[in-house]
Amino acid sequence: MSRTRPTLAEHPALFHVQPATPTTWRIVNRSQLAELVGCHADTVAVFVRQGMPVYVPGAPGRESLFDAVEALAWWRAHKGTVSAKEAAQTRAFEATARLNELKLAQQTSGLVPRADVIREGQAYTKAWRNQVRSLPRQARQAGIVSTSEQEANLHELCRQLLTSISDWKTLEDLERAATATTADAHLVAFDDDTNQD
Repeated sequence: MSRTRPTLAEHPALFHVQPATPTTWRIVNRSQLAELVGCHADTVAVFVRQGMPVYVPGAPGRESLFDAVEALAWWRAHKGTVSAKEAAQTRAFEATARLNELKLAQQTSGLVPRADVIREGQAYTKAWRNQVRSLPRQARQAGIVSTSEQEANLHELCRQLLTSISDWKTLEDLERAATATTADAHLVAFDDDTNQD
């Protein structure tokens, strides 16, 4: 008794193959497919209009589903057919997304809350203002200033200094004050040199 192989004519049921249903991991939505392809989700819609296979067409309130393997195979075969406009739009979307990610990273890592800056700046300003205000009394106690009139004159100089500083509002104000202070220091040094001669 010899065994023979069954033929299609003798046993058609043996040769009927059901089309394979994709497994769950292969079914993706438009956004997921866009991520796999490396493009914007709107570009996937363009691919569909150009013939990309859709596993379950979308409907109002229901997203289209794709067999990732079939869609990627179609995309590889048709990769060069995207218009220049669509490619430029995709690059623009990706560049904007990268720029926004960089801005967000910079903002979240490098900035100090405004309230903290104001609070610490006010504390710093109050501390040095109190130090300047105490200079006339300290000078009197140290013997640098010997009369009440000299102490009052020094107190007036300190008040003028604090008033001048409180007028600084911009970087230009600071630069102007720094230039004036440097020029005054040179004049005082020059006066000291001429008085010694």
